[in-house]
Amino acid sequence: MLTRDTTGTVEVDGDIYVWELRRQPRPTHGGQWEGIAVTLRHQDFKREAIVQFPPPLRPNGRPDTEKQFVNTEYVRNAVTAVIEAGWEPTSRGKAVSFDVDGEGR
Repeated sequence: MLTRDTTGTVEVDGDIYVWELRRQPRPTHGGQWEGIAVTLRHQDFKREAIVQFPPPLRPNGRPDTEKQFVNTEYVRNAVTAVIEAGWEPTSRGKAVSFDVDGEGR
């Protein structure tokens, strides 16, 4: 489900995770682009994961520079993926960054 919201929650395996849009797609050096980034945390804990999606592409292969909506299904997929990759939302420590594919896997 697409949303214009910049924050929200998703439920994964009975736990509620809070997400927040950290950045929209942006250009980087050398004509490259970064996609949107979303921070995740368990609603009862503070440890965050930063999930970076690939830049959206237009049909002609160029980056889509329009403001992007957040797909909450992809955020839900990302929660599962980053936990499988080693994120421990109930632990303490710095935020951890993860790159996921376009569907959050």
